[in-house]
Amino acid sequence: MKKLFTILLFVFVSVIPTSFIFAYGGQAPQTAVGSITYYGNAPFAFPGLQTVDGYLYTLAVEENAPFTLKDIEAAQGNLIEFTGTIDKSQKNGLNVLKDGIFIVSEWKILNGEEKK
Repeated sequence: MKKLFTILLFVFVSVIPTSFIFAYGGQAPQTAVGSITYYGNAPFAFPGLQTVDGYLYTLAVEENAPFTLKDIEAAQGNLIEFTGTIDKSQKNGLNVLKDGIFIVSEWKILNGEEKK
């Protein structure tokens, strides 16, 4: 009985509190390579990312980014590398493509000269 109590105490004191640290640690940045395409009809068209792997994401820009969505849209027609996080919580919502929203923190044109 004493051994069982010691094991349960160990679990509650050490294992459970550390699991909260990992649960709220955040997402690691992800990289996607693809091109910008537009979806929907004017005036409700929105930019999306079609990756070389076949994924489709709606594009959004991280808060406090040094660039805007218009800057990224101006690079349409180029192969672009995006770094950011993927929000899958709004999948298949209004103006959200099938694989979620790619929130861009950095981007660069791979087949051109401009870098952001």
